[in-house]
Amino acid sequence: MPPAAPASEYLVSPLNAAVPPAAPGEVPPLSLGPLPPLPVPLLLAPMAGLTSAPLRRMCAEAGAAVCVSEMILAHELVAGNARTRHLARWHADEAVKSAQLYAVDPDAARRAAQILVNECGVQHVDLNFGCPVKKVTSRGGGAALPLRPRLFRRLVAAAASGVGGAAALTVKLRIGLARRPEEMTYFLEAGQIAEEEGAAGVTLHARTAEQLYSPPADWEAIRQLAAELRIPVIGNGDVFEGADAIRMIRETGCAGVMIGRGCLGRPWLFSEAAAALSGDTARWPPPPPPNLGGVLQAALRHTADLASWEGDERSAVLQMRKLIGCYLAGFERQDLAGRLYAARSLADWEAVVGEHGADAAPFPASALRLPRLKGGGADGRPAAQRVSLPAGWLEGRDDERVPGYLTGDACEG
Repeated sequence: MPPAAPASEYLVSPLNAAVPPAAPGEVPPLSLGPLPPLPVPLLLAPMAGLTSAPLRRMCAEAGAAVCVSEMILAHELVAGNARTRHLARWHADEAVKSAQLYAVDPDAARRAAQILVNECGVQHVDLNFGCPVKKVTSRGGGAALPLRPRLFRRLVAAAASGVGGAAALTVKLRIGLARRPEEMTYFLEAGQIAEEEGAAGVTLHARTAEQLYSPPADWEAIRQLAAELRIPVIGNGDVFEGADAIRMIRETGCAGVMIGRGCLGRPWLFSEAAAALSGDTARWPPPPPPNLGGVLQAALRHTADLASWEGDERSAVLQMRKLIGCYLAGFERQDLAGRLYAARSLADWEAVVGEHGADAAPFPASALRLPRLKGGGADGRPAAQRVSLPAGWLEGRDDERVPGYLTGDACEG
């Protein structure tokens, strides 16, 4: 991790200014199936096009106990698709090899889970039922699929059969497609089915598909699900500061916390969250975030590691464009953002960071809770969508047939 800014004051928003860290023993280890208990229950969310090994390693170094991969399409993995096999890779030093699996066909789910465990050495498989993308829900996949509970049940059971007890199986859900009408909300029923069919845990992204990634996340839904299930419930949504993690556990009773967009451009968020959850008074308060120079150094490391991992420097530099705004959020340095966006090589990145890597501008408090990537509209208002479903989808709850399509358009959910 980059060095912290030379300051002693804990950087925190007014929302969390009075939130104390966990007391010793307050937050127990998280147990997920055959995985060793996780002393600090923090997970990196799967994010398509983002959570390849370089970001996973940075977040793990900061304190994430499990870092989930980019989305892997079950049918493509089974078919031996080269790009999908390329995604199904983990660095040798990743303590827990964790994969997110997207499936609509139970047979493909079972076979893909077997491949991940037996050929890739995966220890944790997370099933994606949270994707809100219209192209997916309009064909019955992603967040639309739990509206067909019999098919949902078959998929979870098939994946559980595929991992065969050799890996932990979790399911990632949203609250539903929308809050109204009532039949569009399914998280309690789906969570119960997942538990019955062998899932070791359920992650709830506390938003609807209609809501996309806009605030606020509904932590009350996490509380309801945690009270309903015997298996661990992991909360996801609106964790932008370390104190948010302990606040979520206290308010909801969830067993763990998954962080997604909040850590983009800020992998050190996991060190703050780990300090808040650890119960170790020596770790609190955490040091302030890195200054501008440290942020640039972290972004350069991310770029260099991505180039090495992908074996394609040009591709890595282009991929990093989507994260430049996340790393520089709040600094108001459009000049630096413009130069990094125009970079065509790692040498271009190194030149910019070489000039500004010692810049001591402190991390801006205004950036702590800024939406990142899909977090809201450009005018500051929440971004939302009208959810699309196949004709008759709500009338066919008992239909367990596989949707008549396969897609590569799904996302992290």
